Amino acid sequence: MNARRKKYVPDIAELNRVCEHNFMLLARMVNSWEQAAISQFETGPFAVFQIKVTEASKFTTHVEMRQLSASMPDLMQPKVLIRVYHDAKMAEVISSQNASRIQPSYLYPNPQMHQPDEKMQINQFLNEWLKYCLQCGLAMHKQVFG
Repeated sequence: MNARRKKYVPDIAELNRVCEHNFMLLARMVNSWEQAAISQFETGPFAVFQIKVTEASKFTTHVEMRQLSASMPDLMQPKVLIRVYHDAKMAEVISSQNASRIQPSYLYPNPQMHQPDEKMQINQFLNEWLKYCLQCGLAMHKQVFG
């Protein structure tokens, strides 16, 4: 018997729903969509989350969200690059840690060991992260961390 694996087919409607929710949450946290604008939230004594606008244009903005902690090495601190579509009111992760150009689906196994639904998982992670910052975070005054 030839056992063939079914290819993962992304649920585009669900991914769009998550990206729309990410936009709504992110818009509540970002003070300005202008280039180099920074918003920061402290969620505990050693956890600060930073949202920084890295690129801004009329319809899209690139935002970097990262955790800053002096007690943890950079490798252990999550970082995502988000593309915000203002006209569609959606925000999707386009890079996570060192993985860029995230595909809608992956064959599994693959050399990078991406999950078949990696794109959905990363966007869902962002959704949980944003909700956590909104629920537990205290907005900080404009501070710059090195």
